[in-house]
Amino acid sequence: MKLVIKIGGTLLQQEDSRGLLALQAGSLMRDGHQLLLVHGGGAQVTSYMKASGIESQFVEGRRVTTPEVLDAAVKVMAGSVNHEFLSAFAQAGVKACGISGVDGGCVYAERAADVAGKSLGLVGRVDRVNPALFDVLNAGGFVPVMACLAAGPGGQILNVNADEVAVGCAAAWLADRIIFLSDVDGVRGASGELLRKLTPADADSLVKSGVATGGMIAKLRAACQAVSRGIPGVEIAPGHRPRILHNLIAGAGGYGTCVSQTIC
Repeated sequence: MKLVIKIGGTLLQQEDSRGLLALQAGSLMRDGHQLLLVHGGGAQVTSYMKASGIESQFVEGRRVTTPEVLDAAVKVMAGSVNHEFLSAFAQAGVKACGISGVDGGCVYAERAADVAGKSLGLVGRVDRVNPALFDVLNAGGFVPVMACLAAGPGGQILNVNADEVAVGCAAAWLADRIIFLSDVDGVRGASGELLRKLTPADADSLVKSGVATGGMIAKLRAACQAVSRGIPGVEIAPGHRPRILHNLIAGAGGYGTCVSQTIC
């Protein structure tokens, strides 16, 4: 099975969490699955920027990316966040290779359009993906661990939402499933209840009604896009739960929210 697993940056802030995720990924690969791990690092970028005296600005969950913000994003996501995670793989005895969408030209993005009349700056939207590098690394027994940066027009590095990168890669790679691991239990409704099953129409309604806010807006939009591009379903699940990846793949119920037209 081809699996694209997006890991929220907050899950990678603690050494114990990184170690558990690395062990699970290694176990899945030994079971014969092909993997691509895509990670964010927004919280770490924000902390770095604050320490550097750079203000963070967001529009509908997307970070406005000036040249100095991009410099911070590259240093943190492709640098410290990616390599601290790779260190956890090394400690677990699992072969992993850190990449970004810029490596091998595997993710190309166009500049994102303005949102709510505001420019997002050096933010990209995935235009095309070349999955050849994912196959090469998996064939060599390596887990690809991708930071959410992409090459843009003229070779300009662009900051891209990690959920969107995961969806673009999954569609191009013909992945069987996408899993979004987050620091929340799943998607919640207007009364705060955990929603176990959503159709794309349900997800769109949560965004338009304002029930979904912040980073969840990007997750739900990406999930809807994934389903529209032929991915059977997207699971938004709590990454801190023990053996969460194995349980989801085994079909164990009671974890997170599934966005799908059919399989939930």
